[in-house]
Amino acid sequence: MQPKTRRHLLMLLTTAIVGTCMGLMIYFSGFDHETMTAKNVLITVVIVLFFERTIADPIKFFFIALDMSLWPYPMAKYRPYRKEDDNIENYNRLDFLKLRLRSMKSKMRITERYRNEQLNLEFRNIIHDLQLYGTYFLVLTGVVLVSRNELTYYNTVTMNKLFMFNHSIYVGLNEVYHLNQLFDFIQSSLIEAFNKGDSAMGISIWTHIMQSKLLGVVRLRQLRLAKEQFSYGNPEYTEQPYKPDWQLPYQQYHYADKYWRVYDPWVPMRKSEFTEKLVLNFNHHGQMHNYPELKGYAALLCRAKQNSQKVLEFLTDYNWLTYNTSAVFMDFTLYNIDADMFSVCTLWVEQTPFGSIIPGMHCDSIQLIVNSLQISYLRLLILLYYVITFLNFIQAFVVNVWYEPSRLRNIWIIMDAFIIVVNILLIATILWRASIVASMLKRLEGANRLEFLDFRIPARLYGLCNVLTGFLISATTLRLWKVLQFARVFQIFTRTLSSAWMPLLITCSTIVIFLGAFGIATCVINGNNNTYFIHAFTSVVSILCFSFGFKTEIRPEDLFHGGKYLGVILYATMGFVVVVLLLNVFSSLINTYFIEAKVLGDAKFKEQITFFQFLRVEFDHTFRILGKVFCVEKSYKRNGRTVAENVQIMLDKRERKKTVEKNEHFLQVDYRERIELTLSISRILNIQMEILENILFAEIEEKKKQHKPHKPKGKEPKASYDSMV
Repeated sequence: MQPKTRRHLLMLLTTAIVGTCMGLMIYFSGFDHETMTAKNVLITVVIVLFFERTIADPIKFFFIALDMSLWPYPMAKYRPYRKEDDNIENYNRLDFLKLRLRSMKSKMRITERYRNEQLNLEFRNIIHDLQLYGTYFLVLTGVVLVSRNELTYYNTVTMNKLFMFNHSIYVGLNEVYHLNQLFDFIQSSLIEAFNKGDSAMGISIWTHIMQSKLLGVVRLRQLRLAKEQFSYGNPEYTEQPYKPDWQLPYQQYHYADKYWRVYDPWVPMRKSEFTEKLVLNFNHHGQMHNYPELKGYAALLCRAKQNSQKVLEFLTDYNWLTYNTSAVFMDFTLYNIDADMFSVCTLWVEQTPFGSIIPGMHCDSIQLIVNSLQISYLRLLILLYYVITFLNFIQAFVVNVWYEPSRLRNIWIIMDAFIIVVNILLIATILWRASIVASMLKRLEGANRLEFLDFRIPARLYGLCNVLTGFLISATTLRLWKVLQFARVFQIFTRTLSSAWMPLLITCSTIVIFLGAFGIATCVINGNNNTYFIHAFTSVVSILCFSFGFKTEIRPEDLFHGGKYLGVILYATMGFVVVVLLLNVFSSLINTYFIEAKVLGDAKFKEQITFFQFLRVEFDHTFRILGKVFCVEKSYKRNGRTVAENVQIMLDKRERKKTVEKNEHFLQVDYRERIELTLSISRILNIQMEILENILFAEIEEKKKQHKPHKPKGKEPKASYDSMV
């Protein structure tokens, strides 16, 4: 047995003994963790590992480098070589021949095409990149899959149905047709529905879902027009303080902050916190206008039913909603205890110049409270593996940039930097959201009855995390696309895009111009009578959906509002010109350039191997082991015939195939490879014959030693008669 193999066996045996002993000790001693403790241990491992790789290791190597630079160690001195050091007894001719036989078998695979060092180096880099980016992409996909919750979709759909449609005695927002009816909806669906229970005991139950509880109170916010003028531009909203009943001039009263119910609904909101200004600085996109979130006049309801009704009576008596009101928003947050899910709801109505209103609703279903008991072991392990993979990704990026700073100008290195930055932003956003949620839960513990808890800030951060995750997956996919350029399909597709980008851009511009003109024409003719063509952009999107096969929504009658004959012309244009002509021209152009790129790639001869051929030679030992394990190793089968007959059958099969005329250069390369292969086989046969001779002569020597008679010491053998003669 070789010393190396013996050491491996001893190490494996020692590991098995230690592992078995530790397992038996843990099992029979009753040492066991609770589920929460075990998960906390895994989370601690993730935190410690991240701290070690990002903070501790750089500090450690900094001090090591400082020590090596200030106090360098002396170089090791080796004794000069002497012939007496060679021990002839350690030399074994048979082992040397076996080693040479293995090397010759491996060398037989390395033909002329395999000795392109530049190509081999490129393939080794591809293996490293494929391992790094492929593993990172798979782990990132696993993180996305385990972090998604399918219940959020059903919760959002349920909330939309409960608030937008009528249910028994509760009014839906879709049934509100005038601004004067809005207070009836608030009274029915936002006050009475949330206050079913014993108000004296402080127990309130939502009528529709008993497990969902209202956090804080409902906030009403309206935006008022500064001028009663409607133009194509964005309207101007007033931010002027008023007295009740929208009277001027405004007068500052003493203790106004204590009696906000009287004055706050007529005083514009003031956001003082930096987080609110940063996160909530967005616009609601309505049917009529865009409505800013940080502007308007707000009024808060109460938790008790009687107090909320008094607030509504007060707002009604002092005409809080008038014809100058542009939009009214109703914000509140629900928490489902069983599903551990927050429902951040925003209901709104837009008042049109015609006196009617347009209802709308947006609900964010999110999980903000993460408990270690609710996290599965699979999710924890995937997160742990993701942290390790991401740290390896950073290490590879830093090493490349450190030794070759000029690579920072490479677009793919910039893409790697973008992936790292997005990861850091994602982690920072998650930690920021967790801190905000923790502070809001503390506020919830001591909140009074008249406080509005704005959970839209963590909801917006949750949406930002989803957006960053989408960017991260897209960037990783693009980076993996660059690594997969070793495949011929990807090379042809990339060559097609690089050669056809100008014609494709011109064709795409032509299609966009035609779609824009056709969409505007359809919007002008049919926009007042159909929701699919109400806006120019909506009209273009509807035409594109129709072009790609989604034809069940749009009917021919939807285009007949400008006349029957004009509608037939529009429908025929949309069905033939857009679908058949323009899109087929675009796809045919891509197909033409794709075929041309393939022909050019086939015509260009390359004396190189493929990536999979390189892998077969580079990891030959691994493939041999896998072949033995899965019993797929190739072996010679006689099938009841001699070797000559099998060879003749294979030659006949080759002759029956269609012969393709090869280039002279191809023939020369194949001829040289066959000669090289023949010489390699000859050397292998010579080595095998020499090994056979050594084995046979060793057996003969062993037999001679076994049959040799024993000679006693001190006695000379008697000479025979023939020798004496």
